[in-house]
Amino acid sequence: VLDTNGAAVPSARVVVKNKATGQTRETTTSGEGTYTLQNLPPATYEVRVEASNFAQAVVETVTLNVGEVLAINVTLSPAGAQASVVITPSDVLNVDTNTSQVAGVINERTLANLPLNGRNFLDLAFLIPGNAPAPNYDPTKTTTIEVSSAGQLGRGGNIAVDGADNNDDVVGGTLQNFPQDGIGEFQIVTNRFSAEIGRSASSAINIVTKGGSNEFHGSGAFFFRNSRLSAVLPTLDRGLVQTAGRPPFDREQYTASIGGPIKRDRAWFFAAFEYRNQDGVVITGVRDLTARRVVTSFSPALLNDLLFTTRGDWQTGKNDRMAFRYSDQREDDVDRGSLRRPIGTADNRQHSFNRYHSFVYNWTHTFSPAVLNDVVFHENNFLNRIPSFVENKNEIRFPSVQDGGNFRIPQQTPQNRVQFRDNLSWTTGAHALKFGGEFQRIDAGAVFDLFGSGTLFTTEDFASRDRNSDGQVNDNDIPVAITISSAAPVRPPTVDDLDNYYFAFYAQDDWKVRPNFTLNLGLRWEVDTDAKNLKHFDEINPILLPFVGSSRSREYNNFAPRVGFNWDPWSNGRTSIRGGYGIYYDRIVLEVPLLERLLDGRKLSLGVRTGSVLDASGNFVPGTPTLANPFVGTLIPGAGAVGINILDKNLSTPYVQQFNLGVQREIAPDLVLSADFIHSFGSKFIIGRAIGSVFNPVAGGTDGVVNIESSVKNWYDGLLINAQKRFSHRYSFNASYTLQKSFNFSNDDQIPFQVGPLDNNNLRLEKGPPPNEERHRFTFYGVVDIPYGFQVSPIYTLASDVPFDIQLPPDIGGTRIPQLQRNAGGRTFRTGSELNVFINQFNAGRPLASRLPLVRDELKLGDSFQSFDLRLTKTFRFSERFNIQAIAEVFNLFNVTNIRGVNNVNFSGFQNTLLRDSANSAAPGYLRSSSFGSAVQTAGGVFGTGGPRGFQFAVRINY
Repeated sequence: VLDTNGAAVPSARVVVKNKATGQTRETTTSGEGTYTLQNLPPATYEVRVEASNFAQAVVETVTLNVGEVLAINVTLSPAGAQASVVITPSDVLNVDTNTSQVAGVINERTLANLPLNGRNFLDLAFLIPGNAPAPNYDPTKTTTIEVSSAGQLGRGGNIAVDGADNNDDVVGGTLQNFPQDGIGEFQIVTNRFSAEIGRSASSAINIVTKGGSNEFHGSGAFFFRNSRLSAVLPTLDRGLVQTAGRPPFDREQYTASIGGPIKRDRAWFFAAFEYRNQDGVVITGVRDLTARRVVTSFSPALLNDLLFTTRGDWQTGKNDRMAFRYSDQREDDVDRGSLRRPIGTADNRQHSFNRYHSFVYNWTHTFSPAVLNDVVFHENNFLNRIPSFVENKNEIRFPSVQDGGNFRIPQQTPQNRVQFRDNLSWTTGAHALKFGGEFQRIDAGAVFDLFGSGTLFTTEDFASRDRNSDGQVNDNDIPVAITISSAAPVRPPTVDDLDNYYFAFYAQDDWKVRPNFTLNLGLRWEVDTDAKNLKHFDEINPILLPFVGSSRSREYNNFAPRVGFNWDPWSNGRTSIRGGYGIYYDRIVLEVPLLERLLDGRKLSLGVRTGSVLDASGNFVPGTPTLANPFVGTLIPGAGAVGINILDKNLSTPYVQQFNLGVQREIAPDLVLSADFIHSFGSKFIIGRAIGSVFNPVAGGTDGVVNIESSVKNWYDGLLINAQKRFSHRYSFNASYTLQKSFNFSNDDQIPFQVGPLDNNNLRLEKGPPPNEERHRFTFYGVVDIPYGFQVSPIYTLASDVPFDIQLPPDIGGTRIPQLQRNAGGRTFRTGSELNVFINQFNAGRPLASRLPLVRDELKLGDSFQSFDLRLTKTFRFSERFNIQAIAEVFNLFNVTNIRGVNNVNFSGFQNTLLRDSANSAAPGYLRSSSFGSAVQTAGGVFGTGGPRGFQFAVRINY
């Protein structure tokens, strides 16, 4: 606060009033004229500044977004010149001159008007530079959206809703969804957040739910789309579409919200409801017995998703305010039973039931204008249940399709969390200090009936001859290679008491060294009590003692310092140069210790039996296993060993060192341009490495031992450019561009059992780009009010291709080609002709059976992503407080075919195995792979983001 001569005004009274609720906070300026009000909730405020011998100054409208630090400089005029001075919103500085973090915010107005396919708030993260979709690693929650930030793969990251964790601590990623109408604001800090936030080596997502105000308000809406409003999936077999028609689909979403005062200026309430009823399809495989080929088809896939959240706020006294929130989600959906290949049939689907509850209590007490304390208590419960989809039906693994009951269901996962956080904010002189601590108890478990329905592997998709001498050639003539069924001593195998306690303490000082230079200094300490399975260490299988040793210890040295700066070189609030360094610890998901307890050589054991026996003429011998009677083969001693997992004695919490340097500049009123370079270097990330074997008496043979250890690293470099136009003159927009490059050692960042290293003694061979790396990514979104009550809101996304592994033919291993780096497709090789040069070199001097088939020369390895979504809204106003909106939305307006996968084994969406055209080594097709590089799946599945063009219509009532 300055006078008209530019001198500081000390002891000025600054009063901030929430315009929706009437709540006020106040403070006084320091001797240097500075003032700070910490922990203000996101809202629209009025700011009044008063001082002796000066006229009152009023900033009538200031919008504070979640996670933002606003600088509002006020110049006071001498008393008597005029009663008060009104400062327009354009005088409020839009450049962050206080923090060194790299973040993006989407406010309530923008969030409410963007076209979001599926209305999931996490889609907003992909509009912020440095963030992109992550592969789905969790087949139990197939509709979940995961966020990859700064090259990380999505299991980490911290998602907080009203200051409370919303993370899945069993497998990682997000937990509960919320009604879009209940979300107030969205912020994602991609890099370099303060010491107040932990449990993330990636990004921090901060969500604030809506609260009530002194005026009653509410809404109701209905959204609708169906297959007649959508284009046909390009990867479907065209002959199937002609005979069976386009895939059936319809989605109805019902939303409602209401909020208002319980007592004006003292207590308020808000509630939001959303229900999604979707009758869709999932891509499945069909064995066409007439054409003798596996074709893609579709099968019904329902989705029922009920979301509810309610919140109450209470100003109990001048210095105390409280908030309560309860949220509930009940979801059941049918989807594919596996995220891996090969494709599954209709019987191989799964039906998931997910239940979520969360309760949050927040109490804020103001001790003085300079000291404030904030307490958060949180409890949430989650239960995932996947019963058998088809009863008493074995799974049949044909080479190109898997049929029958999925091998990994039924299963069940509960998770319960209790969380307590306390933060003390203290402003003294030029220091804005924060101290605090956090406690969490996470209790989880698992039920996992692996191969409970029995699985048999065949050698052919279709019978090649009559092997049972019945005069017909049908499925009963397909040889069985091997069968697997559960031999667990207790079924289903169960792990209880998978719990962990988390403690953290932190201190943060945002020090205004000079009026135009701020230092951000922080230190965080955190510890997990049982991420290394200490509680159950004495229960470890005795045969493993030579590997695990006699003891383990907790990590008590996870100190995370953070230092940053923000410099306003011209002291006018229009430019900031910012940078910093910090250490950020990830969290070890509970699936890691779960692996040690489940794959301990005792709980899970399998019965592996021999397959079909043929005579010299290639016919079945009497009594041999066939599809009609598969589980009669000889039990293979020792073959039922599923592998043993142990946690390394020195297993550590992964951490990332983050660096950033950037500039932010207001280049025009309400238009801010920023450019940030960020570098991340991750250490002690987790991988599974085979270290030996042991005789397992339960399996009756040798069992391999995989050591889960902190042995690998990752790197990320990115240039993040963003232009943001705040809403004024009837429009707002945000345009961002990311140029990035990253490397890691696995297609997963914590769970090691999916694809192991090629050489356990040389992990450097695993270094390669992550499966979802987009070197270039551009996004644009905006909201434009046009005459006659119309509004247009576009979202445009353009991204380069993602890489993929190149897999050996199944007859010579099926793993990735050892001579190539991981995910070489689209990086080492861009075209089929480039890959064929390598294949010819590889084949030179090798016997025919070990040679690789050639691919099409004209093949392009990889596919860019491009989607343009648009919403058009017409508002019919009947009064100042009542209107009806007609909404039309289109997703992927130009119907661009975007090939993308789902899982981290092959996120590219292309067929990436060198499948031979013919199994006959004498045929030309033996050394040709026509199917390699063919499109398998589009982005977003059948009707998701980036999928075929789809129209959606809605009507909304606001009052």
